Amino acid sequence: MSQSESNPQVQNPMRRVLGNFGLLLRGRGIAAVMLFGTTTLMARALGPAEFGLVVLIQTYTLLIRGLFNFQLFDVVVRYGVPSHDDDDAHTLQRLIKICRRVDSLVRVLATVLALILTPLIGPLLGMEQDHMILLSLYSLVLLATGNGTDIGVLRLFDQFDILGRQMTIGPFLSLFGVVIAWWLNSPLPVFIVILAFAYATENIYLSWCGRRECRQRIGSPNQDKSLKKASMDEFPGLRHFLWISYWQSNLDLVPKHITVMLAGLLLGATEAGLLRLARQFSSLLSKPAVLIRQVVFLDLNRSWNQGNPNFKLIAYRTALLGGGVGMLFVLAGYFFGEVLLETIIGQEFVAAAPVLTLMLLAATFDLTASSLRSAAYASGHTGKVLRLYVLSAFIYLTLFVLLTSWIGLIGAGVAASCAAIIPPLFMLALIHKEGHQKT
Repeated sequence: MSQSESNPQVQNPMRRVLGNFGLLLRGRGIAAVMLFGTTTLMARALGPAEFGLVVLIQTYTLLIRGLFNFQLFDVVVRYGVPSHDDDDAHTLQRLIKICRRVDSLVRVLATVLALILTPLIGPLLGMEQDHMILLSLYSLVLLATGNGTDIGVLRLFDQFDILGRQMTIGPFLSLFGVVIAWWLNSPLPVFIVILAFAYATENIYLSWCGRRECRQRIGSPNQDKSLKKASMDEFPGLRHFLWISYWQSNLDLVPKHITVMLAGLLLGATEAGLLRLARQFSSLLSKPAVLIRQVVFLDLNRSWNQGNPNFKLIAYRTALLGGGVGMLFVLAGYFFGEVLLETIIGQEFVAAAPVLTLMLLAATFDLTASSLRSAAYASGHTGKVLRLYVLSAFIYLTLFVLLTSWIGLIGAGVAASCAAIIPPLFMLALIHKEGHQKT
């Protein structure tokens, strides 16, 4: 194998981005098919009302976890690349130790908060006592999360094949369990247990892989007692980057989970289920958007540090590719959305078709923005990006409340599309204006 093929620092950046994206996309593609099967079977087995309850239970737990998401995978990549490229294992171990502390703390805080808020949030969502018990039990899966550091480690060491495989574990277990539950005509609690087991298992596997990779690459942290004194102050700008990443992750919750909960409060569980169903279909684009950020940030960060002229080329080409692919899905949703939903799930779910097309359009804008956001992060514009997404989230929530109250569920799709177009336009202007000069 040639040096250019084995060394990530000298490989063609665009080729490496596409190769790593292909590994993740393969895993995400398989997962998407299985999640699609899981969703359709649950919708058929439970009906709109109970399916909406499952959606609200899942969304509540993911929302609480998201409120404590510091995106430590970006921290590991942002501050770990220089140490990794310089073969400085000691500094890298200290960085990972710091991030693991944060992971351990937030998983406990998230679980405690979820349990405390259940008696307050449950009645607002129209849940009965039995449903709130299920909500509390499902919240315990949060103890298995807190693996942002491990995701960052696997990305840093270019182990995207592991991440791709991990993406299929939860969906496979969910589909397998839901098929059996559907076949046996099982009640709602059985579906909840199946989903909780699948979610916990995929997170535990991810943590195990990340820790194993650390031991193999840089040694066991238990061998160095000085790691206990590792501090964020050793990495200039880390606290600021961590804080910005935290608020950025909270803003990302708006289209993912907060609006589903709002739909449950404003329109009821059935409408929340329909919105989640539309989002599930649009995840064919929104999930690749997340994958692009995971893949391209590593190479954009390295290109920026090295002054590589490929920096802007990678960002622009990836954005154009994502936008082009997304528009094909939008057209398919517009012409075939109703037929697809009626054929696969049933006539009672056809009402989600118009929202599906608009959610696909919003996801296309997000897909276009993915590489641009990573480029802005790598070039030191995290603060500007955060303010941009604050504006976008404010517009989204304002339009969501106004339009859903006025025209119903389709208002959610209009709000999503209007808000999603803002970030890519402004970030494109930011990157073009600033050029390739470190700030």
